[in-house]
Amino acid sequence: MKKFDVVQSWIDNVAYSHSKSENTEYQYRHFFRLFCEFIEKTPQQILEEYEGMTDREFRRKYARYIRALISHLNQEYAIGTLKLIVASIRSFFKYNDLPLGHIPIARNKVTFHNRDITKEEIQKILEVSRPRDKAFFCIMAQSGLRPETLCSLKLKHIEPEFSKEITPCKIEIPEEMAKGEFGAYFSFMGEESVKYLKAYLATRPNLGPEDCLFSAHGKDKKLDRGSMSHIFGRATKKLKRKGLMDFEQKEKGKPSEVRLYNLRKFFRLKAGQAGVEYVNFWMGHKTNYKAPHIPASDTHYFSREDVEFQRQLYKEKAMPFLRLESATPSETEQTILELRKQLDEREKEISELRDNVAILGDPDLRRALKNVVDFMEVLEDAEAHTLHEIVEALRDPKKMKRFKELIE
Repeated sequence: MKKFDVVQSWIDNVAYSHSKSENTEYQYRHFFRLFCEFIEKTPQQILEEYEGMTDREFRRKYARYIRALISHLNQEYAIGTLKLIVASIRSFFKYNDLPLGHIPIARNKVTFHNRDITKEEIQKILEVSRPRDKAFFCIMAQSGLRPETLCSLKLKHIEPEFSKEITPCKIEIPEEMAKGEFGAYFSFMGEESVKYLKAYLATRPNLGPEDCLFSAHGKDKKLDRGSMSHIFGRATKKLKRKGLMDFEQKEKGKPSEVRLYNLRKFFRLKAGQAGVEYVNFWMGHKTNYKAPHIPASDTHYFSREDVEFQRQLYKEKAMPFLRLESATPSETEQTILELRKQLDEREKEISELRDNVAILGDPDLRRALKNVVDFMEVLEDAEAHTLHEIVEALRDPKKMKRFKELIE
């Protein structure tokens, strides 16, 4: 009988409850190993120790271990990472029915901020990147997809639109690739992403639907998310040394202000005019959508909306602001567009006025209009400003005689 692996059994259940997320599996395994190394015990030894202790002794002892680990790592990791480390340990204990004493709960706060990255900075990063990395970074900036999601994509997830050169090109994210319990969704990529991806895939001939969209150099295997993060960081540091980028680098072991996830933040910021509900959907965020035509209880229905509606929305409200090679609409350009619209309306009014002037070319019509004008002058002479005064003016024999002469 195969030896029972307590860690693998736990990890398999974690994957099961997190839609088989490889990133979650990696993090839980890595952080729990960190805890075991800190207390110098194996997972099996932890289980065996519980059998020889009372619940009270065990729960107090291991709660102290975890609190000591938090104290030890407090200056090394951000709050969010510490919470994930503690969550990983708690998960193992919960799965194995092991009791735990008091563990402090960290307040939510962001210790390390990703600053906004500009279009010009992304352009510089693309200029120093190889074809594969250029396509990867551009798609991430224009689709908002997570790097681990991009690493898992296969050619079939962008076909047949990619081969037909349809833009924006839809990217399908099946449920098994979605984070947590979000379910299947889709996003789009713009013209530049399609162009860079075609250039990269030209270096990998004879690809089939099941082949990875991005692969390790020289190998036909899935690209590693950590590798892309390292490559991105290497490109930004190179640009910083040349004086082409400026950002703050935290002390050694801390994240930089500019990292791979800045591209995802760029998408969220620039695509915002499409509406937060749709931007969140394209990014694969689990949230309650508030689109007026979708009941709050039917969030699962959002992913089944008309693709063409969202494609047009992305094309009109997101893609113009996500372009990297051409200019994006600025406030000045938007003002020019508005003024152009007003000018078109004025030209229409002038055209209608010209038509009216042409009608006035009729001599009989001009004569009749002149008679009306003359009659109005008669009424003004009589200081007739109300209907009653007009009637009274017409009772004047002299004025009535003049009026008859005018209209004959």
